[in-house]
Amino acid sequence: MTSKAPTISMTRRHALAVGGGLILSASAAPAVLAQSSKSGEAGQSGAKGGGDLPQKRMEDILQADGKMKNGILGFEVGRKDLDVKGHGIPFKPSWQVLHEFYFQSIGGGKAIFNGDMAMVAGELNPVIDEILSHGLVFEAEHQHFYGLSPQIWHIHLRGQGDPINLAEGVAAAMKATGVPLPQKSEKNPKTPLDAKKLGEILGGDAEVKEDGVVTVKIPRKEQMTLGGRNIIPLLNVETHVDFQPLEDKPSSGSFIRTAVAPDFAMTTDEIGPLMTVMRNNGFEVHCLYNQETGESPQLFFSHQLAIGDPEKLARIVRKGLDKTNSKFKS
Repeated sequence: MTSKAPTISMTRRHALAVGGGLILSASAAPAVLAQSSKSGEAGQSGAKGGGDLPQKRMEDILQADGKMKNGILGFEVGRKDLDVKGHGIPFKPSWQVLHEFYFQSIGGGKAIFNGDMAMVAGELNPVIDEILSHGLVFEAEHQHFYGLSPQIWHIHLRGQGDPINLAEGVAAAMKATGVPLPQKSEKNPKTPLDAKKLGEILGGDAEVKEDGVVTVKIPRKEQMTLGGRNIIPLLNVETHVDFQPLEDKPSSGSFIRTAVAPDFAMTTDEIGPLMTVMRNNGFEVHCLYNQETGESPQLFFSHQLAIGDPEKLARIVRKGLDKTNSKFKS
């Protein structure tokens, strides 16, 4: 298939990697899960914002600073102990090699959280053991990108209950990896990319992170439920697109060479149309999987990769998103 996107340097010799979500119930710890079996209880309180969460105490437990945005308290903890490379580029911690945890209040002093963790193979089962022993739900295990050195694997996990207990379970799982703690995020990160323009093209909110990385998040229109609870779309079930600049200024031409990695959230009938757009325009598909259990509607996710002009590649990603039920700002 001929690439139509300029300056895309990815190969196509690898096969599509499919990771299935694994379901393990955590019935041994009902005090932590506090999960209702009645879908009717997932009403207004189920989609409540996270402003009443004990943020400072949770930050102390997780040894990382959280960020409250759009009703979600998020923690991003980079694997700064790992030097990951693949496809001729570095995979920076703030780009694709990090632990991500998102918490939402569900009322009554309870919270729901959803997240994923990045690790090397030897850390997988110790992390799973901590997830299960703390009454959390083990949702999935898979790779997001193939051809990395070291190869990175991801585990998705969730839980419901007392937010302090949830944070303690998450902290125990983190400590089963080599992630350096404590961590503080950069206060005013800079990027050579035009973050505002990228957000406008994709119709989402753009955020600048460490290493010049820009992330744009685009939620879906549906009311999502997870574990029988209404959730805010940004509880790690949205599409997000990450841009990692590979230079500080253009070395040739008029653009900064950038690695672009969309992580699409799709329903079953959207997969084929979206994949057709992305493959016809030179993006490599690195995986296709479901990452949550107890989710409605059931979503499938695909991490993809291309390198080149960030704005041109963003427009291709937008064409793919137009095949989905995404909620755009513009």
